[in-house]
Amino acid sequence: MTPKRPGVRQARTAVAVPTRDARVRRLGAIVWPSFFSAGVATTVFFAIVDPVDLAGITWPRLEITRLGGYTIGFFMFWLCTFSACAFTALLVVPPRRRGAERAR
Repeated sequence: MTPKRPGVRQARTAVAVPTRDARVRRLGAIVWPSFFSAGVATTVFFAIVDPVDLAGITWPRLEITRLGGYTIGFFMFWLCTFSACAFTALLVVPPRRRGAERAR
């Protein structure tokens, strides 16, 4: 072990992240980009399409306001982008090694 000298940075060692903290970080890494993408997609889509006209085409018997159409559209875009982000997060997790202990 090298002695600490003033003004010299010491190399950081890898610190194990607690399981709960890792889960919260992963959830945040899925929810935030999907929320942001849904906001952008909603803005772009509804700049071209009027939600009242879309509701008249898709559900003619239901009366949906513009605000209701924007809300439904946002949550549909959020669901789509959330599932894409969750699938990506699933794919980037490295496989566990055989015989390795589970972190608790």
